[in-house]
Amino acid sequence: MESQHGRFEPTRFEDLTVTVDFHCHSACRFCIVQEGMNRFKGVAFERFTAAVDDNVKQKRYRRLTFTGGEVALEKRLFDFVAYARASESFEHIRLQTNGRLMADEAFAKELVDAGIDEFFVSLHGPNAEVQDHISQRPGSFDEAWEGMENLKALGATLLTNTVLCTPNADHLTAIVETVAPLRPVRMEWWNYLPMEDFADERELLVPMAELMPALREALGRAAALGIETTTKYVPRCLLGDHGDSLDNGQPDVVIAEDFYEPYPRFSCLYEAKCEHSETCLGLTHSYISKYGWERDRLVPEPRTTPWREPVDGFALASERAGDRGRAARDRTHPEWRALVEGVAEGHDATLASLTLDRRRCTYRFELGESSVDVVLTARTEGGPALIRTRSFDLHYRNIEGPEREPLAALVRSVAEAVRDRDPGGMKLDERKGLIGADALRRSARRKAQQRAADDG
Repeated sequence: MESQHGRFEPTRFEDLTVTVDFHCHSACRFCIVQEGMNRFKGVAFERFTAAVDDNVKQKRYRRLTFTGGEVALEKRLFDFVAYARASESFEHIRLQTNGRLMADEAFAKELVDAGIDEFFVSLHGPNAEVQDHISQRPGSFDEAWEGMENLKALGATLLTNTVLCTPNADHLTAIVETVAPLRPVRMEWWNYLPMEDFADERELLVPMAELMPALREALGRAAALGIETTTKYVPRCLLGDHGDSLDNGQPDVVIAEDFYEPYPRFSCLYEAKCEHSETCLGLTHSYISKYGWERDRLVPEPRTTPWREPVDGFALASERAGDRGRAARDRTHPEWRALVEGVAEGHDATLASLTLDRRRCTYRFELGESSVDVVLTARTEGGPALIRTRSFDLHYRNIEGPEREPLAALVRSVAEAVRDRDPGGMKLDERKGLIGADALRRSARRKAQQRAADDG
């Protein structure tokens, strides 16, 4: 089966990531933006300030993350940070970085003093031999290590990210042992995603038979040391006792929309049978093409509820480094729940779930053996909709069961409630990134124009 209709678009709705730069002074063998660095521009300061101004009004995002390329190379980084911090609309400001420039203690202090309180640092090996081989830059490990030491001494929150690939698969527990003295609040382990090399000609995909025992050992060691872990893009059933570490959510991202066009597709033979198919993606198509479906290795956990063909990606609340429990408590979305509060009870029905992502808010109502989804999307002037409110187009879908007339009455009541309670200004974004020529560097734009002229 093909997870999420083959596309992976879950968002952590309360976190915003802004790609402000597409330059880097490393050349990591697994880099998923390698080709993008020759094509795309970072987000313009004016577009960024508009997003921040919107957050002041909407209070949607709790965390802002700056990323690239290597974002610390961006000449206007401090302008971006200053504007965000001055808005007072974010609880945390994070830098996703290779950490190398933070080896300069004065520069690291400048970043912290500017208001960056979290640093998500790439750590792909336990030593220079492994990491410098992956980054293809001699000295990169020593620089990153000194950078992390400086950040820790400055009181910043430190997280690490390790991309799982053939050069480091035998060194995962050693990575934990190496970084343990710095006490990161979390270590993240992301399985390699082929975004340009779909045939894996670089030979970076690790067979599950080799990867998962090494990963489980590393996760166990981190747990023994009291370090929180997160895993991404691996089958949950192969994580053993560490299944709860799987979190495939990603922040809402301001980036060139075309960046996600080659994003990998995922599938699992057991999607319809597994209890965790709504949150576990299975295997990438590239992996399946190379190593097969892992039919005998994957072990689905029997479902306790009926499986439904996924229509939307799953949505998650804001992550909180070192406080996963609080994040779970914050997933109720009270302002969105208030739009329909009490309506179901008037029809002897229940609000079974509320799912919120960047494109839609979906309410599932259940009435006996029947159910229906009511969906809010961003208001349009001409698109199809049951009704339009101040902020939304309202639709319904997935009517199931025999109680059609009672469900129709329930949908009408929900629509009336949303229309009456919608204060206006509740925002859902259909597209957030840079689109078309605005997303491209001048050289890439010229090539695109030339291709269009040749095609014409």
